[in-house]
Amino acid sequence: MTKFGPSGNSASFTNEGHISTLEAFEWVKNRGLDLFEYSLGQGVRIGEATAKTFGEEAKRCGIEISVHAPYFINFASVEEIKVLNSINYILQSLSVLKAFGGTRCVFHPGSENGMPRGEAFLRTLKGVELMAQAKAEHGFDSLIVCPETMGKIAQIGTVDEIIELCKIDKTIYPCIDFGHINAREGGILKTKDDYKRILDKLIDGVGFEKTSNMHVHFSKIEYTIKGEKRHLTFADTVFGPEFEPLAEALIEYKLSPHILSESAGTQAEDAKYMKDVYFNLLVSKQN
Repeated sequence: MTKFGPSGNSASFTNEGHISTLEAFEWVKNRGLDLFEYSLGQGVRIGEATAKTFGEEAKRCGIEISVHAPYFINFASVEEIKVLNSINYILQSLSVLKAFGGTRCVFHPGSENGMPRGEAFLRTLKGVELMAQAKAEHGFDSLIVCPETMGKIAQIGTVDEIIELCKIDKTIYPCIDFGHINAREGGILKTKDDYKRILDKLIDGVGFEKTSNMHVHFSKIEYTIKGEKRHLTFADTVFGPEFEPLAEALIEYKLSPHILSESAGTQAEDAKYMKDVYFNLLVSKQN
């Protein structure tokens, strides 16, 4: 079943007086949502005991937790120590994810760092292959890692590149950030057919099962000629993309992704909007 939730806490969560993320799972549940993405972007700073407590509370509330690995990861680096550190960041993130009782870890693959694109991507492929080996050796076979499509031109993470990374291992699934794709490509996502072209490419590249169960990030994003500039809210009417055509495409293709809102401060509100749009459309198609 398609599920929805916020990436991190909305401004309204703290405005209502909540302090600890431990309170977020009940809060998200009460808003009719299913998922919560916990950011480890600035480093893995949560202990195992706390992570287990969070996981128990999330389970009680029926909320599935995913994690976002540290932003420092760069599998394209020419420095071996940075690649090894990137592998370690993934392993640390998976340890937290396991304590949470979750199954999905999102990560940014890397960046060009002045290298030719082809060389940077080959380095990324090799680094992710090493990570997949380390992941198996450390007993994390049951956990899924999700390389993310990226919004800036110089970052590794086109749809084609993510497809190739997902071919490395059966536990590597795509994280498709449609806001990033739209920003990177200068606003290409406008119609259902625009979304279907991406879904067709994914199904051809990684198969129906991985596409159906992909991880999705969605937000409207301001962009320049260099790609992503900043995340917006669904109040934006200039940059897009719009969610409704994607919902139509997902229903037509009978896909069941996890969809996380990354809106700027309105993650939960916009996640609920997407869930309502999706299920209202689904019901209308069935009648």
